[in-house]
Amino acid sequence: MNTLKIIFLFLATAFIFNHCSEDTETYTKHPVPEWYIESPELLPNSFTAIIAIPDNINIYATDNDQVAAFINDQCRGVGSLVRAGDNDKRVYYITIRADDEENGNITFRYYNSRLSYLYQAKQVIPFETDGTYGTYDSPVILELEHVIN
Repeated sequence: MNTLKIIFLFLATAFIFNHCSEDTETYTKHPVPEWYIESPELLPNSFTAIIAIPDNINIYATDNDQVAAFINDQCRGVGSLVRAGDNDKRVYYITIRADDEENGNITFRYYNSRLSYLYQAKQVIPFETDGTYGTYDSPVILELEHVIN
């Protein structure tokens, strides 16, 4: 009789563990973006951003991921991935372009190609001609949130 109780307890426990899984959030999948700067020759001023992706998202990163900078929803710079000797450090350099009268704010977007997720950075920074945001040794870690639509 004790053996029967143990078997029943084991089966009940296995059933509970099998059917009670952690809630996993699902997000909208996005196609690969086609970010580029329209008419860069008309945008003589530049601003350099050196950024990195937070560790909780960076673990899913691939070399096909994309980062871009926007002013008023127009792409003004596409990031180039630079890897350190240890290959774990992933830093993106973005040259952000603007015209002579530009005084808009810069926002960043990140596309993770492995997950097909699109993120928007919470940071919003003013464009400043010849300005710099971050360094290679101390890149700005983007605070990212999922783009729902």
